Amino acid sequence: MSSNINANTETDLEIVKKIAIGDEVAFSKLYSRYNLPVFNFILRLIGKKDAAEDVLQEVFIAVWQGSNRFQSKSAVKTWLFKIAYHKSISWLRKEKKLRLSLNIDELSILSDKPSPEGSMIDHWQEAQIKTAIAKLSHNHRSVIELTFVHGFSYKEIAKIMKCPIGTVKSRMNYALRYLKTNLSGISSDEF
Repeated sequence: MSSNINANTETDLEIVKKIAIGDEVAFSKLYSRYNLPVFNFILRLIGKKDAAEDVLQEVFIAVWQGSNRFQSKSAVKTWLFKIAYHKSISWLRKEKKLRLSLNIDELSILSDKPSPEGSMIDHWQEAQIKTAIAKLSHNHRSVIELTFVHGFSYKEIAKIMKCPIGTVKSRMNYALRYLKTNLSGISSDEF
């Protein structure tokens, strides 16, 4: 019974160390922990479900192949999102489709948890927010999502995006000002 408790309390770092020596069970554990948030992040960046699934696969292949080079300079979660971000940007560049808008129907809710059934007004407001976020550039969307959905600090986001912390702050400032301007009129009175 204690092995089940230990299996559930293994840290991400312990799991990555096991992956580095070829432990497929450890790899499955890491995948189970992070596939949904990483997939949602990728999907919101590139906007195509099939492509996001392919990129997710590339991310975890990179994890499997690169786990022995992980040096613990950042959290495992930060490392995973860094790989996901760069694989997504590579996909966008290859496809030459750096889009400023996404297909809203393909977006998942801006959370990794299912939302409770809401009212029609809530759904309308949620669609307005998604539309506004989708109009941001991929860099601005990434900063918003990495901060508010995944809880990364500016320092961690700078590592993920390979840019100075000042750039992260600038992107956040721009994104928040843009969203404030474009969402300032949203209220249930408009519905």
